[in-house]
Amino acid sequence: MQKIFKKKILLVGMPDMALVCMAKMVAENVNIVACVPPQKTHNTYRLFCNFAKNLDLPVISYENSLTDKDFLSKIKALDADLAVVCSYGKLFPKEFLEVTKDGFVNVHPSLLPKYRGGNPYSHVIINGEKETGVTLHFMDEHFDTGDIIAQEKIAITDKDTMGTIFNRLNYLGADMLMDLLTKYENGETLPRTKQPEGNFIKAPAINPESSFVIINWNQKAEVIERFIRGLNPFINAGTRYRQNYLKIHTATVENRDSGFPSGTIVGTDGDLAVACKKSILHIKVLQAGSYFIGQSADFIRLSNCRVGERLE
Repeated sequence: MQKIFKKKILLVGMPDMALVCMAKMVAENVNIVACVPPQKTHNTYRLFCNFAKNLDLPVISYENSLTDKDFLSKIKALDADLAVVCSYGKLFPKEFLEVTKDGFVNVHPSLLPKYRGGNPYSHVIINGEKETGVTLHFMDEHFDTGDIIAQEKIAITDKDTMGTIFNRLNYLGADMLMDLLTKYENGETLPRTKQPEGNFIKAPAINPESSFVIINWNQKAEVIERFIRGLNPFINAGTRYRQNYLKIHTATVENRDSGFPSGTIVGTDGDLAVACKKSILHIKVLQAGSYFIGQSADFIRLSNCRVGERLE
């Protein structure tokens, strides 16, 4: 028998996590009274709205901020019991956090209090973490600091990328959210555990156009390889070669000192081998501008790459 939910749920979010959770909630017959998309100027606004409308869900948008009077009036009129938040890049003001009876629950893709911020997916790989997970927590007026309801862990493998972690945590988050909503519907009291105070590692959003994404070749190859996986496929690590910008998609590590300065091409036989700190990185797949994406062997042939040239 299908579950029939009576509790009125407000959904706030941005793609892709919000879409995964939205679809799961609709499939389980959660009573979603409205969906709040990102601001109209956000590049995912139309995607969110179209997805919700295709599921016959009402959408309530705001023009300038979450405190717009007309917007708040419409949300308050819903008399929602609980709000769930799935990926949202804004702090919620007190006026908005008070529009539901039992508060706001956020689905955060890390094991809080570690990796608060907009991009835990990349940073856990870049930093060499062995595990990550999803935290469900009540929201306050700060980013990712509210009381914890539940956490689940997953292992990070040496093959995981930003993309694979992103997908795994989105679906794990949707499953955890449904478990929480079922308990809430059945009248169970949701647990609350305060987060510890202290300076914990952060996970800020990464601007694909910033210097952060440029590879520092004066590091061990294993560190650079994690960096590449941590930005693949949504952001991409990059380097400069012959005044052109290359995006590096996949690579492997050879733990051998080439004797060349870091960033020097030390091999072109089969793939592009680059000297790193006491090691070598073998670039397997790369992208050059809009004219080439593919195996480095093909790039070597087309560009006539030579040993001794530098990547910067």
